[in-house]
Amino acid sequence: MSINARLFPKKTGQYQLETLYKPNTDKPHYGNTPFELPDGWAWVRLEHISRVIQYGLNNSAENSGNFRLLRITDIQDDKVDWNNVPFTTITNDQALEFKLETGDILFARTGATVGKSYIVSKITTSAVFASYLIRVKTMSIYSQYIKHFFGSGMYWEQIIDKSVGIGQPNVNGTKLKELILPIPPLAEQHRIVTAIESAFAVIDEIERDKTDLQSAVAAAKRKILSLAVSGKLVPEDPGDEPASVLLERIRSERETLAKAGKTKRGKTSPATATRVDTPHYGNIGNKRLHIDGQTIFNLPKTWEWYKLSSLWDLLSGRDLTPSEYSAHKIGIPYITGASNFTDKDLLINRWTDCPKVIAKNGDLLITCKGTVGTMKINTQGDVHIARQIMAIKNRVDLNAEFLMIVLTSFVTQITLAAKGIIPGISREDLLDMLIPLPPLAEQRRIVTAIETAFEQLDAIATLLA
Repeated sequence: MSINARLFPKKTGQYQLETLYKPNTDKPHYGNTPFELPDGWAWVRLEHISRVIQYGLNNSAENSGNFRLLRITDIQDDKVDWNNVPFTTITNDQALEFKLETGDILFARTGATVGKSYIVSKITTSAVFASYLIRVKTMSIYSQYIKHFFGSGMYWEQIIDKSVGIGQPNVNGTKLKELILPIPPLAEQHRIVTAIESAFAVIDEIERDKTDLQSAVAAAKRKILSLAVSGKLVPEDPGDEPASVLLERIRSERETLAKAGKTKRGKTSPATATRVDTPHYGNIGNKRLHIDGQTIFNLPKTWEWYKLSSLWDLLSGRDLTPSEYSAHKIGIPYITGASNFTDKDLLINRWTDCPKVIAKNGDLLITCKGTVGTMKINTQGDVHIARQIMAIKNRVDLNAEFLMIVLTSFVTQITLAAKGIIPGISREDLLDMLIPLPPLAEQRRIVTAIETAFEQLDAIATLLA
């Protein structure tokens, strides 16, 4: 916010502040003033409009006492929760000197919050202020105007200029007195404050609306994902090959490879995931069932339920020792955790020339320790993955982007499975997940539809940022 003389036209009949706050010269002069003021305004130093500029009380906070002791840390977002302000015990003389009153302006004089200010309003408790605060009591000036000046760019430029100290920057009372500020006539101060607070009310409403819209964007994405995995996002095409045919073809190909000794028959055969008479899989009518703690629901006729382990392989990562990786771009990328997952692609900042667990291009990477459930398809070629990551590997040329959509829609289920002091999911948590499988052609249409919708929603979110 900037306090200047452009908010209102000057009204006639208002007193001239130069006659009230005139130093020992014909006109006030404080060096190079920032801008020219209209008639009736004056440049003043804070000390010339203050009857008190005072350090706080050097007392300790207590669990009980006869006064509340307001500290810098009790002031948050320009508010004070007096019920959480500690007590202190003071004498009657100290109460007369340090008791807070409505209209007092408090200023943080040291530390990371140096320059932060707070105006006491509607105080209903007996309170004093601590030593790292400075109190300003103005005279013949609307204190709310001074408080708003304390939020202006002009004020903060002076605070930064006057701050001393490296570890703990501070502005003492002497420096505070030297602040210069533009003072309009009293009636205009009130009109300026009214205009500022009206504008701030509009800004606050816009911020609330932005938050509501951002929540709406997030909710819209969740709804789109829900429609996608239940077969309701894109129209079905009667010409699509049903998922049951796809699974049967995969089963037949595996049987052929098994007979030739090139693979093993086993529990991961996709045929076990398609039998309608199997209580765990297949279409289930117009109701939801809970199987092994998972909710499954009715799917379109061309879709099927399957267990992730029947069609995908899972590769668990392994950490490297510091001597096995570097930032010198030697070897292949080393992906360590969620910090490598950005909105656009994988962030590469470590490399290794002695990889042990290698994820390939097109593998779906998912974080499984700490921050659980973050996903990204690997487009970096061969990468070594740390133990915070698993790679879901495409065994039969399925659509990894659609699988990521499904797992994203099930992310709550995934995170609920996380266990331990550092949350983590096991291989079994993923391998045993029940996954809806549409025809391959429909998977591609779903991916395209979501990319288009999310691009538009992300554009809205960018405008709101």
